[in-house]
Amino acid sequence: MFENKEFLILLLLIPFMAIFLFYFFYKKKKNISKFMTFKMFNETTGININRYKLKNILLLVSIFFVIIALSNPKFGVKTIIVSKKAATIVIVMDVSKSMLAEDLKPNRLEIAKASLSNLIAGFKGNKIGIVVFAGSAFWKCPITADVVSANNFLNTLNPDDVPLGGTKISKALDLALNSTVDIPEGAKAIILVTDGEDDDSGLHVLIEKAKKHKTKIYTIGIGNTEGTKIPVSNNEYMKDEKGDTVITRLDEQTLQYISDETGGEYINLSESQDSIFKILQIAHSLDKSKDEISKEVKREEQYQIFLFIAFILFCVSFYLSIFKREDENE
Repeated sequence: MFENKEFLILLLLIPFMAIFLFYFFYKKKKNISKFMTFKMFNETTGININRYKLKNILLLVSIFFVIIALSNPKFGVKTIIVSKKAATIVIVMDVSKSMLAEDLKPNRLEIAKASLSNLIAGFKGNKIGIVVFAGSAFWKCPITADVVSANNFLNTLNPDDVPLGGTKISKALDLALNSTVDIPEGAKAIILVTDGEDDDSGLHVLIEKAKKHKTKIYTIGIGNTEGTKIPVSNNEYMKDEKGDTVITRLDEQTLQYISDETGGEYINLSESQDSIFKILQIAHSLDKSKDEISKEVKREEQYQIFLFIAFILFCVSFYLSIFKREDENE
């Protein structure tokens, strides 16, 4: 494997150099033959033709290895132990039908996605995970240090991700909490993004679990408290089993309760979309002292070997005398 493959094209110069040296030698030999035999020339000048040829071969081979070194060959493997420091943030996102309400334009879900997209961009250096929920919950994006991928997953969220209707906040929080159990206190946080409407009675149990594992839950409320209809198609709105139009309201009381009980903070996104950046400040304040040891296997650079061989061959070529020694003349 070569890192700088473009330098390999220089290898094409070596045959041309060899042809030039051969041509130069042949022309000299031809000129000498006009006045004396080549044997007489060797005896007269004391030049060792074999050494002359070897000297040129060594020079060409040294150039070959220099070019190989320039291309930075890599082979073999090297295992590196890397210590990384990062906090873990799990975003728990409501994608239930009520998030399609248009009290925030174009709707609650799109405003939440746009706001969180800006937020995640500032999470670089941390690990991010995304859990989505409605009547059930699952991981949309497993915990990762790749914030770009996390953002891409976020932008694809829609109510069809969880076809089961309803809003089960506790199921989503349970998934998020289970993923952070082994992470030290202060190096983790859960961000719950929802309108707060919950049809599950297990919320209290999950709050106690969060307190047990010392995990703070920050809540972001989407929508307004006055209430609004949920569109299902043009000029049609969601109705309940009795045929009455469903009205969805932001349940601030529930969200405030979750954040207060777990030591987090409640933010109403309806008041100001810039308020979400409070979460960014919180993320930056998280403890990143948790060391995560990972192994990275890399191909090791080996250009030094080829450069050393080229240097040795060049030195030998430079110091190799083309003249016969005195003992060879005797």
